[in-house]
Amino acid sequence: MLVIGFNWPNFHDNAVAAILDGKLVYASEEERYTRNKHSPYELPANALEHCFRFLKSNYGISPDHVDAYATNFDPKLYSVKSRAWHSFSQASLVKDYALRNNMASMAYSSIMRTITRSVTSRLDFALSAKLFIKEVLLHMGYAVNDSGIRVIPVRHHLAHAASAYYFSGFRSAAAIVVDGQGETDSTTAWSVKNGSFENVFEQSWNSLSMGYLYEYVSKYLGFSRLEGPGKAMGLAPYGKDNPKMMKRLEAAVEGSNGLYKVKKSLSLPLQDQMYDGIAEYVTDSRAPIKPETSTQKLNQAACDYAHTIQSFFESLLLSMAERIKSETGQSNLVLSGGSALNAKANMELHYSKIFGNMFVFPAANDSGGPIGAAAYAYSELGGAIKSSRLNSVYLGDSYSEEEVKASVMKSKLRSEKVGDDVSGVLSAIEKGMIVGFYNGRSELGPRALGNRSIVADPRNRDNWDRVNAIKGREWWRPLAPSLLESSMKKYFVDPVKHEFMVMMFHTTKSAKENAPAINHVDMTARPQTVTRKTNRLWYDLISGFESDTGEGIVVNTSFNNAGEPLVETPTQALRSFASSGLDALYLQGWLITKR
Repeated sequence: MLVIGFNWPNFHDNAVAAILDGKLVYASEEERYTRNKHSPYELPANALEHCFRFLKSNYGISPDHVDAYATNFDPKLYSVKSRAWHSFSQASLVKDYALRNNMASMAYSSIMRTITRSVTSRLDFALSAKLFIKEVLLHMGYAVNDSGIRVIPVRHHLAHAASAYYFSGFRSAAAIVVDGQGETDSTTAWSVKNGSFENVFEQSWNSLSMGYLYEYVSKYLGFSRLEGPGKAMGLAPYGKDNPKMMKRLEAAVEGSNGLYKVKKSLSLPLQDQMYDGIAEYVTDSRAPIKPETSTQKLNQAACDYAHTIQSFFESLLLSMAERIKSETGQSNLVLSGGSALNAKANMELHYSKIFGNMFVFPAANDSGGPIGAAAYAYSELGGAIKSSRLNSVYLGDSYSEEEVKASVMKSKLRSEKVGDDVSGVLSAIEKGMIVGFYNGRSELGPRALGNRSIVADPRNRDNWDRVNAIKGREWWRPLAPSLLESSMKKYFVDPVKHEFMVMMFHTTKSAKENAPAINHVDMTARPQTVTRKTNRLWYDLISGFESDTGEGIVVNTSFNNAGEPLVETPTQALRSFASSGLDALYLQGWLITKR
């Protein structure tokens, strides 16, 4: 059986995923093709095309063999007004896609009929999802039978919970989902046993959205809403709790024992009004408080605000976790939703030992929703998801040796064919160079994990500044490490294997002394543990570095220019390399340097 999941409606971090015979075989994000970070309000058309091509070339499966499609929102859970709006907006996006692809004559009347049916009958934007699939297939040259397209909508938070549960390896677990908003929910909890999901807690955004609260306070630090929480988390260790702000947060959000809600006098009918007003109230500011006062100097007030919202978020999450543990009796916890990318809060959960075991889904944001939707729909259709812990997110596209060679030759950069020999990369890193590393299938989610990475020597503290400058990042933002799983205890306090960089750990004295470029100012880091089984070439690189230097750890950050998503194609990798301050590039068997 084959089920394909995709985001619908399209808000941000749009993606496509495929579950085939109980196994997750493909997942990719639309941003990698359009080059618009987070793909705001973009149809995942390129991702769906690439998914169909992958299935055809690797399994010989054509689109007419898809048993069902699953979406990560359920229109029945929206208000009538919201359903009408999404029906119109999604059909309009499909219309624009069809017009761009020269199919106006065959598509326009069908689209108008779909809009009419959606709004005047069931207000079901799943109808426009069918039309989207049809238009993508027509664009690819397939004949389309409308009756063969089945779309199964899955509740947004249930899709998140399913993504974390099905790929955790746990038979039973508590699942906590925290984000800005699903259909109406902002926080939910589930008790899951043998694939059966029981909803034990739910909270709407107008009661309290922990995700929106963090987002809007981040906006008052001068960050965008989508990028802000991650940056605020990185800024927080430079500060301390601001007593006045903490007091106002505690006044704005009432409750105890895992049950909290926004004070009634601050609750408003519109999301922007409500959370913008709360952020203005708790920061006591009507204008953004920029984190930097000048080059290489931080605004202490901004750092303190970041620290305060991070502390408050952690306290809410831990209180909720204790309540869910008590209510469910589960010993395992799985986390998803955009707020589950808060690696510092995940660290506090880990060290709290509220639960015996934890699994954080690596694509916890909306890019992982299609995976959960597809997995849940697959199970509901009678299929069995292969129950094992996800240890790799190399689920996107790969490019052939011929494609890579053609891109290298066209670039006219100095190049050498080295195959899987990473000794040249090691030599460059050990000489102090900053190197791009590109190989194999692209990673799903926001973290580079060795296939679309920038790598550097962690022993040199100056590399922290150099890498941030090359990428155009704020100088104060920390860098993450990749390390051999066998070296975890050398560098981290009470670690567990963690392949995905969505949890932090406290660092050891050895890490501080021998890998200063990956130590944040609060002695934490967000690691990727690596084994040869999960990524042979990346393992060989780190293992070789250990043989040469005694340190089985390297700096690893995402391979992209400022404001861009991870590089996807060989050509994009070469362009990024040529336009940046990178010293060398390993490109799937080629070592490239600048003339």
